[in-house]
Amino acid sequence: MEQGLDLIKIEGLAMTGFVRNVEIVDCGDSRAKLRVETIEGNVMETACIEKDAARRNYGVIRLYLKWSSNIRKDDN
Repeated sequence: MEQGLDLIKIEGLAMTGFVRNVEIVDCGDSRAKLRVETIEGNVMETACIEKDAARRNYGVIRLYLKWSSNIRKDDN
């Protein structure tokens, strides 16, 4: 299995407001991976997974990013 950052770790970072951006990167076959940029500027990637799964996970991470920004606003 191809090594990459666990999706659950990316979800945790996104939920807690440590992810600035997420994007889908094509792996060149019928798979894709998620690439995230943290608020500190670090770039991390998951292993390549099926494109449909990558799209679903991308949508979930985008929701977490939206929710975490709302939570941070409420904390101030």
